[in-house]
Amino acid sequence: MRLTTTLLALTLLLWTGAPLVGHAQFGIEPTDSLVAEFPTDSLTRIFQIDFPNETPDSLGLTWRYIDGGWTDGWDVNLCDLGECYTGVPSDADMLPMPEGGAGFLKLIVNSLDIEGTCFLHFWVWPTDNPDALVNVWFDLRNGGVNAVADTPRPIIEVHPNPCRSGQQIVVSMPPNGNSHPTMQRLTPDGRLLKCTPKRSDGRWLLSTEGWPTGMYLLRWTGGGRFERLMVH
Repeated sequence: MRLTTTLLALTLLLWTGAPLVGHAQFGIEPTDSLVAEFPTDSLTRIFQIDFPNETPDSLGLTWRYIDGGWTDGWDVNLCDLGECYTGVPSDADMLPMPEGGAGFLKLIVNSLDIEGTCFLHFWVWPTDNPDALVNVWFDLRNGGVNAVADTPRPIIEVHPNPCRSGQQIVVSMPPNGNSHPTMQRLTPDGRLLKCTPKRSDGRWLLSTEGWPTGMYLLRWTGGGRFERLMVH
């Protein structure tokens, strides 16, 4: 019942477009969007995001898996402060952490010599306080021992950033000069949607008309690093 009430509150906040309160009770280290590339081999790799307790009291955190997945054949397991799971379950509460302690989400990944990607999106919030919700992403990929070094990933740049909802933004040139490029945007509520920029005066323009306020991730369809865009 508690989780259902929490998710209802989150849904109402996202539906109304109301901005969510900053995470004043815990930090995020090293980043809320962990991006990593690694060679294809059979070694187990660990990717971890920590959440230091910034209160003088004990603090519990709740997390929920929102969206994503990984290449078939990869072995991906999740640990938090309290338990290691087989695979990635839908949600859980971490053990309370004392003052000066830290919770964490840890991915233990073995690609088993299979080239591919893993992209996972989570919500994390102080237990029973969804107003302090934050988004967390793991964006992991490999492409062969030489592919990481030899094949540059297309990186998108956008401006202005932040922008107003409804404003047109300028995006960098797509890879390979595609005359009709498409993009992907990951919305604040975890949906991965297609969007199409238009060419005008030698620039690629993307309209944010109808986009609710919040933080988005953008990239060219087909891969590459996500770029953050804040809409207010």
